[in-house]
Amino acid sequence: MISESLNYLRDGDDAIVTVAIGGVLLLASPLLIPSFLVLGYLMRVIRQTADGDDEPPVFEAWSDLLVEGLKAFVVTFVYSLLPLAILAVAAVFGIGAVVVGSGDGTGGVLGGLIGGLLALLLVVVALAVSLAGVYVTPAALAAVADSGRVGDGFAVGTLWGVVTKRAYAVGWLTAVAVVFAGSLAIGVFSIVPILGTIAGVFVQFYAIVAAAAIIGWTWTDVRPVATDVAEPDPVNRPAV
Repeated sequence: MISESLNYLRDGDDAIVTVAIGGVLLLASPLLIPSFLVLGYLMRVIRQTADGDDEPPVFEAWSDLLVEGLKAFVVTFVYSLLPLAILAVAAVFGIGAVVVGSGDGTGGVLGGLIGGLLALLLVVVALAVSLAGVYVTPAALAAVADSGRVGDGFAVGTLWGVVTKRAYAVGWLTAVAVVFAGSLAIGVFSIVPILGTIAGVFVQFYAIVAAAAIIGWTWTDVRPVATDVAEPDPVNRPAV
């Protein structure tokens, strides 16, 4: 799957143009809207590959791309919010431990020790929740890309049935490996000042698109099966 993902963009009809546009958008991502457009493109990649279309999408229908990117941003933001909240609480406990521990007497030292241990525990919990969020987020994005509904990205019961499958774990690890390899390549490019950093941005876009394709292919195997049964038309409804 790794080799297929690395060839995904290269085998497209407009590979050079797509990578060029994607890299420029990443360079301009601090302006936010370009980053939403990149997220929207990744959503299209996930949706098309999940539907069996291995032809990379092109940058077009920009307003739709922006809407898809905003949906992806909402999902990723929410899944990153809980770990950040826990870390904030840990920071409060840590500061409180320093203040209490600086007091005189055994009580101050004991209070500072307890506060410090609680802060450390919260940091560990935040890291665990953050890792869980990173693991679930691609499935949530695939669900939203598939249906177009943001709420599907937070359907805990449905997503649990997806992320606990071995096929999803394998696909997720493969996507992470591709992104990690891209990061290593970016590090090599960064040795060259300015130009190397700019080139690394285009490599980054190529790598995250390859990872998105892997998530799309994985979603084909793990996507929930619709259980809703359509109501029969009144004309065809049997008489009682």
